[in-house]
Amino acid sequence: MKLSPEERKEKRKESNRQYQLKNKEILKEKRKESLKRKLQNMTDEQKEKRREKLNEYQHRYIQNMTEEHKEERREKVRENNKRRYQYRTEEQKEERKGYLKRYHQNRTEKQNDVIT
Repeated sequence: MKLSPEERKEKRKESNRQYQLKNKEILKEKRKESLKRKLQNMTDEQKEKRREKLNEYQHRYIQNMTEEHKEERREKVRENNKRRYQYRTEEQKEERKGYLKRYHQNRTEKQNDVIT
């Protein structure tokens, strides 16, 4: 019983999907290792170019988001920051306060007016 080209295509898609589901963790590890090797072999110039490309992509992605998605994203960031700040040591908290103090002192009046 021969399968038509359409049926073969569907069967191949389904078998690939099953393989992906079955070997998800293994494939994830392989991708990580591959990326690690790739990054090690890159020159600094190539790494910088890669970073720029990623930043451009992220910038476009954020610009194209709906307001609802942007708000969800902000909420996730807030929750993560809250969790992260919760586990800071006293020393880290003092460092942060010092940094913010210097940061606000170095801002001009015009920049401070924009924020408030």
